Amino acid sequence: MITRAEIGKLAALHAVEPTMLSLYLAVPPPAADLSALTARAGELIGAAEAAAGRAVAERDRDSVREKLVTCARDWPGPTVAIFACAGSGLLEAIPLPCPLPERGVLGIRPHIRPLLLARQRWAGLQARPVAAEILAMPRGGLSAVGLPACLAAVSAGAVQTLVVPGDGLVPGYECGRCGTLSLDADDCCPDWGTAALPVPDVIEEMAGRILEDGGEVWVISDGSYPIAPVAARLY
Repeated sequence: MITRAEIGKLAALHAVEPTMLSLYLAVPPPAADLSALTARAGELIGAAEAAAGRAVAERDRDSVREKLVTCARDWPGPTVAIFACAGSGLLEAIPLPCPLPERGVLGIRPHIRPLLLARQRWAGLQARPVAAEILAMPRGGLSAVGLPACLAAVSAGAVQTLVVPGDGLVPGYECGRCGTLSLDADDCCPDWGTAALPVPDVIEEMAGRILEDGGEVWVISDGSYPIAPVAARLY
């Protein structure tokens, strides 16, 4: 079982530009054709490149191919998570013994929400009760509901527990001066002459920060809500 410490180690990695490749790939039986596996990985990488508007480094592409050789031969689970970023010295493959949606993401942090979801499933934990408890709390107290409110709370270091959806990427910005997260570049400290930094996915950025600070992140991806909430319990 993947541990919280392992996920936290990945969450702590951070790049200035979206150069960190995260790949979640279904692994067929060992007898399956390796070329089909690498072709599927290429498709997912291509989708990640299109979404990020930049190419994956060739060194990272080669590293993924090498890892897939091992995965196809003797991988113990139906899903593999591969993280690669040569510039940050990152190359890791993690076996996941439960099916997860295939995806490729290029970001400034590793895309860890599927790992968090898989860990919850192994331990038989559900995010629904946590989300319901936060949503039932009085407004204006020790809770924040909705993406803008949660971004502000995370930026202030006030979040104890964060609930996020398992899918979807939401681009935003990080203030180059104070680190405040926002959906609009104009919300960052414009009078200080510091440019706002693009963030490919503010949800992933929030999750990474909370884990770094020792908080808890819960992922909803089971159809419990028509739209999975972004909510937080505050200190």
